[in-house]
Parts: sequence; C-alpha cells; structure tokens
Amino acid sequence: MFSALALTLIGCGSGGNGGGFSSRKAEGSVTGFRYAMAATPTTLDPSKVQDIETMDLLGNVFETLVNYDENNKLVGVLAESWTASADEKTYTFKLKKVKFHDGSELKASDVKASWERALSQEIASPTAETYLGDIVGAKELVAGTVTTLSGVKVVDEKTLEVTIDQPKPYFLVKLTYHCCMVMPASTVRTEVSDKSQMIGTGPFKLTELKPELMVTLRKNAEYHGGAPKIEEIRRKIVKDAATRLNMFRNGESDMLTLEKQDWPAARKDEKLKDQLKFIDRPAVFYVLLSGKAYAPFKDVHVRRALAMAIDRDRITEQILAGVPKALRWLPSGIIGDEPKSKTLEFDPAAARAEMALSSYKDGSKLPQLDLYIRADNADARYISEQIANDLKKHLGMKVQPKSQEWGSLLKKRNQGQLPSAFLSWYGDYIDPQNFLSMLMTSDASANFDKWSNREFDALCKTADSEKSADARKELYLKAEAIVLEEVPRIPLYHGVDGVLISPKVKGLRYNLLGTMPHLKVTVE
Repeated sequence: MFSALALTLIGCGSGGNGGGFSSRKAEGSVTGFRYAMAATPTTLDPSKVQDIETMDLLGNVFETLVNYDENNKLVGVLAESWTASADEKTYTFKLKKVKFHDGSELKASDVKASWERALSQEIASPTAETYLGDIVGAKELVAGTVTTLSGVKVVDEKTLEVTIDQPKPYFLVKLTYHCCMVMPASTVRTEVSDKSQMIGTGPFKLTELKPELMVTLRKNAEYHGGAPKIEEIRRKIVKDAATRLNMFRNGESDMLTLEKQDWPAARKDEKLKDQLKFIDRPAVFYVLLSGKAYAPFKDVHVRRALAMAIDRDRITEQILAGVPKALRWLPSGIIGDEPKSKTLEFDPAAARAEMALSSYKDGSKLPQLDLYIRADNADARYISEQIANDLKKHLGMKVQPKSQEWGSLLKKRNQGQLPSAFLSWYGDYIDPQNFLSMLMTSDASANFDKWSNREFDALCKTADSEKSADARKELYLKAEAIVLEEVPRIPLYHGVDGVLISPKVKGLRYNLLGTMPHLKVTVE
C-alpha cells in the first residue's frame, strides 16, 4: 500500500468546550464514534489516494466490486457473483441491486466509467495503472492513445465482462484497491475535491470537511448491507501525539493507535493496559535507497554496507518497544515458507569491509545523504536519528534527517526525488506479488527509485502468471532472496499496531489488511 508510515487510527473527540460532540443521545443510545486523523485528508478522490489514514476514511464512503471479509476471504461487495472463463482471462461480474448516495442505481456502465476515469490522463491517478493495468486497453488509456477501456464490456445493466492480458491468479484481489472504487458514470472527470462530489455506495456519507480541524461522516440509512448502527463518525484532526493520548485518557476519544514509543508506558498504566490491543499487519518498514536520486546507491556494495551498519535490534527492541525485526522482506501472512536468504545482520566491521569493495572505498567520501521522514510522526523522528547516528559512527557517513509534510513527501516519492526515506509498505492484498512484482520489477509503476535486476524481473514475471500455487511460491521465494542480497531497500521491521480501544466500543471488524468499514460499530 502506498504509505509512508503505519495506519494512524487515532482516537479523539471534539473536546469538552463549545461545539463539542456527544457520543450519546439523551436516552443513552449511541450516536457516534470518535477517532482522529493526524493530518487533513490528502485527497477526497479514491483514484488519487495513497496513504492509509485517508484510505480508511474513503473506505467508509466508496466501495469496490470485491473485498476481503473478516476471515480474509474474498467476497462480493458490489458484485453479487463472478465467473472466470476456461483460459482465466475473462471475468463476468453480476452486480447487486445497489443505490449510490444520490439515489441513482448502480449499473455496469458506472463500473466501466469509474475505471476509465481512474486511468484517464485528466485524473492522472498514481495508482490506477498498477491495479487496473492488467485489463486489456488499460495501458493505452493511461498513455492517452484511446479514450475507452476496451477490455471492459457492459453486457447489460447488471452484467460486466472484464478481459485481462494474461492469466493472473491475483487479478481479482487487486480490484480491492481504492482506485477501483465505483462512482456514478456522471461523475466529472476532474479530481474529486469537494464533499458534494463524493457520491459512493458505502455505509457512510462525508458531510463535513474543515481542513486542519474536522471530518464528519453520517450514516447511509439506505445502505445495501443494512444501515450502520452509529449515526456519525467524527475524526478531529490532531497532529500532536501527546494531545491525542490525553484525549483518549480523558474519554474524549473512542480509539487511538499509539506511537510505538508510548507502548511501554501504556502497558504499565493501570487504566490503559486492559484497553491496549496488539494487531499484526502485513507490512514492512524500510529505508529507501534510491540510486536515481543518490548516485552512490547504484553500487550494491554501498547498499549492503548501510544495511550492516544499522543496529536494527536497538531500533526494534529499545526505541520501538519490541516490534518484530524483519528477518526477511515478506511479512507474516503473505507467504508461509522459510526465506531462502535473510536480511543482513548488524556487523560494523563487515559493513566497513563491504564499503571498501565499493568505488567509494570509505563512507566518509560519500556526499551528504538526506533521509526523509514524515514530519508528524514521532516514531520516524527517533528512528531516523538512530540511523543517522549509526551510519556516522560505523561508516563515517554524513546523514541529515529531513522532515517533510505528508502530501509533499508522497509527491517527491512518486517523482523519484527522494535519495533516502523511512517508509513502509502495507499489503493491499494477500499475495507475494504485491510486495515483489508490484514494487520492484523494473517497469513497475510503484518502483519510484528505479532499482533493476533482470533475474528478479524474470522470476516475478513467471510467478505472476504461474497457475501452480507451489511453483509460484518457489519463484517468489527466489525473487525475495535477490532483494535481501541486493538490498534496494533495507527492511527494518514488520507491522504491529498497538491500539487503545475504549471498552464502550463494540463491533470493530478487522482482517489481515486492516480495519474494515464501521458498519457494525456501536459505542455504549
């Protein structure tokens, strides 16, 4: 998932001053659910969104044909059913009877128009080609040489036929991503930038957006899956982590994802410890090493030297209070077999020896390295300082952590302008293709730093269309081993969220990929 840091499901309310929000009606029944955002939503357009916090917001408003349920099984959302052709290249979807927020009825033409919109040059989605690019004609639409998506055929109002370029076992699960969400065909081709344009089919409607202050969602009483149990979701925008924690302590919020440095204190706190839940996420947190923006990273010996000079044990055990250190690239739940190689261990002497094999010979001769981090995340600040200190101490490198506003950081990342950054990748679907082919093959649209390895490309290409599950797994394991040896990115740790959840909150639903829409949530 296009994310620079972990999901921040941060709980807070409007506070106790004037204009406050009550989670109860006079008779005591529930009306609302409160948890904050660390920043104003980066976009209101599902075709443009790249960060997890905004995805969580939009996922309550818009929907896709299919998605994962609580058991990590792919189920229909807007699709009633689907079948595949014998050659596994054509899928036929039957749509449910569903209404958009404006009262219009969902049609197959809406699905086609939404996907064409996402792939259009007018929208210039940073993700649509990655997730919809397997469909015949998608790449031509992105290039602007055609205006319609030839691989999608509207058979009738409730039937859609989708043809892809070759059999791909993971195609259906890619359709769970936000750029595949459906809007009415009448939606304008310009970017969605106002709540009035946010016409989805989801359980909630966005009714209020005050930048830097508040986002409010109201329930969709006519939701096709049954009306939500809460009237409203309020997400106050609170940038300061300490303020968010105090709000939870004071009962002004219903849920809060803690900064990792706050875990030890929460574990010891008599009031908080029983409300703290740890939830595994299929995510890898890593250091980006871009040879495109920083020439020394074109040298594999330089990259390997950095990997062995960073004390990941200190980061995971002391700074982050025991998150799982990454012994491989692929996180738990994505592939079951043991890796064919492991991440390079902390070894300063070996790091210096590796650097001596490079064309630079000594780390002190490298130009200053700027290490970018998200400005509003305390974990990132501590980690970047530790990395900078390690590289100075063990390699003599000059490393300068640089805080960047979230939206600006994403733009620079997309344009390949970051020489180095502390980033993360959260799985969009449960398949190793999502962590390997999608991210690091030479022509992958998400390969912003442009690392390239022909053997890796060949392994991924074969695995992507291989029908045998065992054969696919073996190919991806070999591809992962190349990543661990070549080190285009340094994996630091895998994902775990420490979430404070008020005992008043019931009905939260999770799957391996994160929090599901709040259809069943109640607040007592």
